[in-house]
Amino acid sequence: MGLPDPDSTRVVLIGAAEYQHFPNLPAVRNNLSRLAELFGSPHFGGLPAMHCATLLDPIDAKGMLDAVHQAASEATDTLVVYFAGHGMRSPDGSLHLALRNSEQGRKLYESVSFDYLRAEVLDSMASRSVVILDCCYSGAALEGYMDNPGEFADQTAIEGTYVMTASAATQAAKAPLGAPLTSFTGELVRAVNDGVPGASNLLDMNSLYRHVRRRLESQGMPVPQQRAGGQGHTIALFRNRWVPPTEKPTLAAQREDWFREIQEALLWHLKDVPALGKDRLRSDFGEPALTRSLLVARIAVQLARGKSTTNIRDMLASSPVFAASGPDVDELTEVIDRVRFGFEHDGLTNTVVADGLGMLPWSPESTYMLLIEYWAAQRGRTVPRTRVEQELSKFWDTSDSRVLAAHSSLPSFPLETYPDLWERLKAEPDFRVGNVGATVLTQWGGGDRAWERWKSTRPWSILKAGHLVGLGEDLVRCQAALRALSRLLDQAPPDDEFRGVLERATKVIQEQVDHIGLAVEGMSAVEYDLLRERSGDEHFQDGCLFTFHDHLLQRHQISSPFPEHETAHGTWGPLPWWSIALHGEHERRAAEAILERGGMQVSITAKNHAADELFITCWKPGPGSSKLTACLRFDLRDAVHACELLLLARRQSVAVDFLTEHIDAWDDREIRLIGTMNIAIDGEVGATLADITTRALRRLMPGTSGPAIYNDGVPPLERLLKSSRLPTIYRHPR
Repeated sequence: MGLPDPDSTRVVLIGAAEYQHFPNLPAVRNNLSRLAELFGSPHFGGLPAMHCATLLDPIDAKGMLDAVHQAASEATDTLVVYFAGHGMRSPDGSLHLALRNSEQGRKLYESVSFDYLRAEVLDSMASRSVVILDCCYSGAALEGYMDNPGEFADQTAIEGTYVMTASAATQAAKAPLGAPLTSFTGELVRAVNDGVPGASNLLDMNSLYRHVRRRLESQGMPVPQQRAGGQGHTIALFRNRWVPPTEKPTLAAQREDWFREIQEALLWHLKDVPALGKDRLRSDFGEPALTRSLLVARIAVQLARGKSTTNIRDMLASSPVFAASGPDVDELTEVIDRVRFGFEHDGLTNTVVADGLGMLPWSPESTYMLLIEYWAAQRGRTVPRTRVEQELSKFWDTSDSRVLAAHSSLPSFPLETYPDLWERLKAEPDFRVGNVGATVLTQWGGGDRAWERWKSTRPWSILKAGHLVGLGEDLVRCQAALRALSRLLDQAPPDDEFRGVLERATKVIQEQVDHIGLAVEGMSAVEYDLLRERSGDEHFQDGCLFTFHDHLLQRHQISSPFPEHETAHGTWGPLPWWSIALHGEHERRAAEAILERGGMQVSITAKNHAADELFITCWKPGPGSSKLTACLRFDLRDAVHACELLLLARRQSVAVDFLTEHIDAWDDREIRLIGTMNIAIDGEVGATLADITTRALRRLMPGTSGPAIYNDGVPPLERLLKSSRLPTIYRHPR
């Protein structure tokens, strides 16, 4: 099926922008003018102006239907009818298209019954007809229209008829305040103008619909609907203008790819879980894959804080992200068990962290926060900031007003206008400026050395975070270049003609640094931490933690109850985890009071920063029945103990199980879990721990620095860990 014959095709574009009893829709005017341009442009539709009728704010039903009737009687190849405005449903459920004087639930004669418009379209001699409705409840046009394929086929012409609606029969369409076009028509126009990846040379209606649907769904907008009779889905009104990219993707595109890969890493092992099925989630406030990955990350955070399956299941069951037919208890339990399996068997490498993405395995909270910030930025494209803040609180349990304000103000595409530094230098009118800039950005100015060092000091591999690699390279090369240019300017005489070249090169590179600063301000805290320069100690610590993480993956996690009843420290997956043994009724009551009220603290005791032994005391300040103290000993000559402390310092929190011993009438011994508390580590305590532990690890490995390149371990530490005992797992099953 080819493109329409311009001489035998008619298009009617109808829009109602002004209303007496409904909110005005100023974007509808732009809808009509932009669509008229596309149909009339020789690069798109190529229709003669007389064959594309535009009807803005028709006075009454007669004027609107007369225009459709005329076009339908003249078209013999293709007929296209488009309407944008308010829609409403009559008491019998049928769709009415609202005009200037229409009222909701009253005076239906002041509106246009879609049945009348449909009759005119079906009465046309055109072999192909397309109806596009951008209005509330437009999906009602499909009810009874194409539900009976046989009846519909009898009424349509040979090749087919096609209807696309902006929303379902029960949904309102969206026209964001201040947007130039309505959401639905805006995506249609963008698809026709830019093309659709993967579609054929002729942009058929089915490909157009699927692309627009994906785009709107990802923004949390109402989902379009379609029906086709005969071969209606193959009708093509325009050529597909999409051209496969021949240049390297922009940093903005690489950032979007990074977020997609993080979501896939979280979800790949949960694809067959019914609780996360498409029909179980609401589709009106975000891309389903992003919603699913946020749920998985939220479960991981709850597990990391010691929450039980029952607690997490209750949290999920009350979550507004699930549709009315949400998952049952067994299905929710399955999701939780799958995420827990990741902790126990692969240290979250396949659930929260994946190679090359830069996520930190000991901080599922940072992954969750990253996805929340991304969700808020995307959501902010279509709804006001106040609505974003309300949804963050309602859906994702974000309550801090400062955090809400920060999240809701993040730009959707912080790298969209980021310039290419090398292209800017090439475009300089004075070629000497470009040459000087390129020289100081590379080997001569120290840019190559700075770039190699930056790459070698990344905490994890971030190869898949291409936008961070690109920003990091620009940043360190520009900083090195500015230092080199400053030295040259200090040496250049005031009257030297080449001084102007140096000053211009300095200005261009400084402007690029300013662009980097603006880009970083619009990104998340996690991205900033992956991007920033790291000290020698941080580089060393990162390498040790990476090596320790690999060591943790070499052992099998034990989930069966352990017989010991002692206060002890250890790990669970990539997380520090402690147990406090309670003896007697007084300590049990004290623990219960602490679990209820919180407030437990930790303090450290060591002879000095070069000590070989360190004690951590858990205690509850103040008098009363909640007074409880527990002490844990760490041998800093033991590489495992030292790495556990470094992990604790970096995570800045630890989950603590409170355990009691029960002996029944038959002298059978059982260890019972009273509860688990997540204790935050004070920033000053964490810094002291990191300092003491770093000194201890350097004593164990004299002369060792961090890894030579990212994603590498520290070989001397690998040897020490292999000769040490495996870390003890002290997380009690729950």
